[in-house]
Amino acid sequence: MSENLHFNILLFHWPTTKPIFYFSIKETQGSHPIHKYKWSTNILKAFPQLNNSKIETIYTTFTTKSKGASGVKIEMHGKELLIYKQFLKHKLRTYFKEKGFVVSKNFIKDTQVWVPAKKDTHSLYKPYYKFSLKIQFAQVSQLPELIISFDGIAKVLKYPISEIEDTTLVKKTIYKNTVFNYQNLKNPEKQDFYNSLEFNKAYPLLNRDLARTYNLPQSTPERTNKYIKYLNYISSFTKAYLLTEEFKKIIPIGNNNFFKVPTKFVKYIPPHKGKLEYANKKTGLFPKRELGKFKPYRRPQNPNIKFFFIYHKSHQQKIKKLYSYLTKGTGKDTYYQGLEKYINIKVKLSNQHFIEYQNSANPIPEIISQLDKKEFDHNNVQYAAFYISPFNKFTPNKEHKMVYIKIKELLLKEGIVTQAIDYNKMQKDVESPKYYQYTLHNISLAIHAKLGGIPWKLAVTEKKELVIGVGAFMHQEQNRRYIACAFSFQNNGLFRGFDYFSENNKYALAGSICKKIREFSEQATPNKVVIHFYKDMSNKEIKPIKEGMLKLGLKVPLYILNINKTDALDIIAYDKGWSNLMPKSGTFIRIGNKKFLLFNNARYNNKYSDAEGYPFPIKISISSPDKDAFNDANIVLELLTQVYQFSRLYWKSLRQQNVPITIKYPEMVAQLAPRFQGTIPPHAKDKLWFL
Repeated sequence: MSENLHFNILLFHWPTTKPIFYFSIKETQGSHPIHKYKWSTNILKAFPQLNNSKIETIYTTFTTKSKGASGVKIEMHGKELLIYKQFLKHKLRTYFKEKGFVVSKNFIKDTQVWVPAKKDTHSLYKPYYKFSLKIQFAQVSQLPELIISFDGIAKVLKYPISEIEDTTLVKKTIYKNTVFNYQNLKNPEKQDFYNSLEFNKAYPLLNRDLARTYNLPQSTPERTNKYIKYLNYISSFTKAYLLTEEFKKIIPIGNNNFFKVPTKFVKYIPPHKGKLEYANKKTGLFPKRELGKFKPYRRPQNPNIKFFFIYHKSHQQKIKKLYSYLTKGTGKDTYYQGLEKYINIKVKLSNQHFIEYQNSANPIPEIISQLDKKEFDHNNVQYAAFYISPFNKFTPNKEHKMVYIKIKELLLKEGIVTQAIDYNKMQKDVESPKYYQYTLHNISLAIHAKLGGIPWKLAVTEKKELVIGVGAFMHQEQNRRYIACAFSFQNNGLFRGFDYFSENNKYALAGSICKKIREFSEQATPNKVVIHFYKDMSNKEIKPIKEGMLKLGLKVPLYILNINKTDALDIIAYDKGWSNLMPKSGTFIRIGNKKFLLFNNARYNNKYSDAEGYPFPIKISISSPDKDAFNDANIVLELLTQVYQFSRLYWKSLRQQNVPITIKYPEMVAQLAPRFQGTIPPHAKDKLWFL
């Protein structure tokens, strides 16, 4: 594979002489705190009184001399390198603030610069382009490295806080060139800032609540090539603001070009590792082309399937056309032949279970009332409901969003799987069967999986392994993160069950993981246990799992893979050898010690359809509490191949995903389940109702 790969990184020089930083025990004007985890041997020699003291912070004015401060020559390694990084970040912030830019921090505390749009095209808000600057040392080269990333667009209202009646809707706000949270001003320092605030000069960032107040539509995800847009943004920013003689005085950039990925850092997962198996041992790489032709790997266990509609009375005419498509297909010059033919099952319309509601704003009471009067033959029949929603999934209205979730929960307790269909989208799309057929393909796929079928599985599996996925979703209105586990007993990726917890319930999480390890080890001894985690896993989280394995006598290595999306805020790579820039599927690049970028997509050569999308890579770090876990030279390739394979088992859409289902599925559960009024029924914990 001939690729011309580059990082979004500029290299800069080490200092020609070791800088001298000035430190003091007491805080002085303009000084910066240095926590004790950064105290080097040289600092402790300069301040022997720090040994065995309760002091946790000293202060530095960096290269500026100050009265009573002690100078320490800074080495470019170890703890002092962390202080040097703090110095460079301070210089970055100061430089851009002095230029009049809004300067903030992203969620990983790197410097974020907001560049106002040159064209002011909206009457209600002004767009700002957000760029992050991250400093790291000798991770992919022998030099200091500056990562430039594009973090998206912030929309800042043109109305100041002084003109906003309900300030409870205000969250992040710009005042002068600072970003702050208007609702988080409790500590004394923030109170002083709040008291100095001029309301007529403080402008809120547009959020969902404010957008609803000003009748602004919520933006929908873009389907364009993200690589091209991303590279254009960071290239323009870099040329305009970083490749100047003035900027180079603070960050001495050497080469003006983004750093080419060293060949030794690039490896590939063979395409055949992503092969999928359908019915009758048919295999392929592209479900979009193959599922209808080869048919699903396994049908739902229940051979008796009936479906019905839940809809508003005004939906009737469009539902008739939808029903025609589901039963007869979309007709001439299209590929969708109907639900039965496409996913190879027998289904029957259950007219007596139709539910028509009158109140579109709150249909729940009507649905409950009608559902109570209907009889279901759950002993013999599996039911599926098509809920025709009057609200689209991007609605900013919380009450409207909750209608879908309440219906989902209501039917789940009845043992009925639900497929929601956006009526506003459907009523337009059903008139264009050539276009709507693709939506029907995805609907049919999801229904098949929800009913307990297996659309496809991995064709290439080598070892018996237990893979546990832990994902999360932050609920903004509760300001609380929930986590969930999805389990697969073998490397074929077949789903077996899940639980979910609030993030702070680490003991329940460890107990659930240990239970699954025990259940698996009773059937077969795994070669290893692998956990895919949504963040870095702490020693406190790992310890009870290892203890549980030891109690079971399971002496096999435990591997932890921290899997992150890289849509922004961090390192990516792109292929200058291809006009669309996205590296080929299966490419993985080392970006640090056991840290990698992995590209999961549908590009196997230069023939590529835009409809497949352009997903960014995922960032993976691999660790293990076992000393000899990495003795096998092939283990990293095995673990990354497993992630690559699990990204091909997403059954909500035929489009290739970049995130494995071990992270994606738990995230979906954690997004829905905390909003349920009750708990998830036991019978639903091994079903894919959340697709």
